[in-house]
Amino acid sequence: MTIGHGTQNVNDRLQRKVLYAVASVLIPLFLCLPDAKSASWAPEDELKSYLSDNYPWEEVEVSNVQAQDTLLDERPESVQVEKGPLGRAVFSFIFRNGEKVMVSAHVRAYDRVVMSKRSLQKKHVLEEEDIYLSKMDIEKLPGNSVKAPAKIIGKALKRSINANVTIKEDMIEMSQSVERGKSVVLLLSYQGMVIRTDGKTKEKGYVGMPVRVINNSSKKVVSGVLIDENTVKVEL
Repeated sequence: MTIGHGTQNVNDRLQRKVLYAVASVLIPLFLCLPDAKSASWAPEDELKSYLSDNYPWEEVEVSNVQAQDTLLDERPESVQVEKGPLGRAVFSFIFRNGEKVMVSAHVRAYDRVVMSKRSLQKKHVLEEEDIYLSKMDIEKLPGNSVKAPAKIIGKALKRSINANVTIKEDMIEMSQSVERGKSVVLLLSYQGMVIRTDGKTKEKGYVGMPVRVINNSSKKVVSGVLIDENTVKVEL
């Protein structure tokens, strides 16, 4: 009986050693295998690509992405905005098999806006050296901000502004400017009659606003309204 027990104990010890040896080999191998439930694509990149393609922003940042369920290994066929898309946003990833996974993420977007380079006085006509472009968070962007310098170059300020101010459309006299010395057609209106003659502007003016012009025929200076960049209407 004593010998039998001794033999059993030896066998048990041998079995445990074999099992331990096998486990020491197999467990690391299993740990190295990829997780079948994890996606092989980056949801951050998928969201960034979607936002860049569908919104007119110059730059997009996506962070802290969290899925409410396991993402499939294949990329989604489409993305939908459930909440946002800026700030703490929620999206749906829709896969080919019809499965829909909700994903939350923090989204920030940036665009470039026109800023004043220095203090500028009311009626100042903006030139290229007066302004510069700056990147700004979309959520902090004032309404009607000017994004294209060409839209305001050559136009006058409606009011004085300080340096490093975001320029908005309501700060600008958006009508077209006409330079001093430009040849124009004068429409001379007198007692219901309209006479056309040639003239020349005596000062810089803006379409829709009064301007002084010289009548080439009479050599007299008169005031009229620029009805377009080539025509001044004069009431006599």
